[in-house]
Amino acid sequence: MGQDCAVASPLYNPAAHRPLEGEPWSESEARAAVEAIAADAIRAYRGPELLWPNASADLDDEPDRPFRNVYFGAAGVAWALDLLARDGLAPQLPGLAELAATLPGAFRAAPELVQLEPPPAPSLMFGESGILLAAEEIDADVTRRDGLEWCVRRNARHPSLELCWGSPGTMVAALRLWRRTGEERWREAWLDAADWLLGEWREDVWVQDLYGQQHKLTGAGHGFAGNAFALLEGRDLLEDARAGEVMLRVATALRELAVEQDGLAQWFPYAGVETERRPLQWCHGSPGIVTSLAALAPDGETDRLLAAGGELVWRAGPLVKGPGLCHGTAGNAYAFLALHARSGHERWLERAQAFAMDAAADVGRRRAASGRGRYTLFTGDLGVALLLRSCLAVDPTFPLLG
Repeated sequence: MGQDCAVASPLYNPAAHRPLEGEPWSESEARAAVEAIAADAIRAYRGPELLWPNASADLDDEPDRPFRNVYFGAAGVAWALDLLARDGLAPQLPGLAELAATLPGAFRAAPELVQLEPPPAPSLMFGESGILLAAEEIDADVTRRDGLEWCVRRNARHPSLELCWGSPGTMVAALRLWRRTGEERWREAWLDAADWLLGEWREDVWVQDLYGQQHKLTGAGHGFAGNAFALLEGRDLLEDARAGEVMLRVATALRELAVEQDGLAQWFPYAGVETERRPLQWCHGSPGIVTSLAALAPDGETDRLLAAGGELVWRAGPLVKGPGLCHGTAGNAYAFLALHARSGHERWLERAQAFAMDAAADVGRRRAASGRGRYTLFTGDLGVALLLRSCLAVDPTFPLLG
């Protein structure tokens, strides 16, 4: 199986991508790569106070501070390691339950990223909701759930109107607890946030109030696709007519925002605005659009556009920036898994597996060059381990979100 050669295109920046590398897909090699990533993270763990070494690319101004959020902090790493251990793909981190118990209180004592948002939102990716959710999934504790519910409800009307900081992310947490526990309070919390989110959907896409500026963003991390994903995931909680309206509006926006060329499709980061920056990654661009909206009802035009977006991801190739989930090769591969689940076509699974082996090789090269791994969920090595796990299980669920 070969990758088509990436050529100059107005849909993305070819310099941000590179040719596909890595060995052919092998289940045994994939398992070995997962175990190597997990073992490296376990060796690097420094206890519940110091946690893991930070990567300078994540934290230029605070290289030595222990971080606990799920995006680039200890909660995300611990959650991923626990999931891999439960699946028998890696050993369990010693002291994991103790770590999980310390994370919420330590975060409250030293809130993070206050320079971006003072006081910090109790968000999924960067705040207390994500930390409480990770701790609950590692070591279920009914006494912890009251705090998580309080965070979800407090974040229900966050003005950012996006996944990382806002209510769509904390809706994901509420939905996970509803599916797991059946407790009515989680369904009510999800519906309350969904009602407000839908009420704020006044234009083609939502308007984000983010970092002191307003934008109409389209992507999964900070825009339309992430919001649509949160609503689509819980559409069974909505009344049938409202769920149908959501599906129609999302599908309409998907079509209206698409930019097409030669059978390929891309969604630029700002709705209705063509800029020189045309990222092709999970947080902005086709990969996140495809992954987030793959649950749309079958429809010829929707199917065609999602497949065209996936084809662009394949033609462009892995990302130079790195192998991670948010803006790296692993995150892009989840678009292929989503298309495989939607269509049943084996080529999408094969492409996901090829990207997974490439990402694993990239992790190995970077670890050899720096002398250590990158210990984060969304920007580092653990996201690659979870992609390999997803390919082994043929599971399109994007980490933490499904």
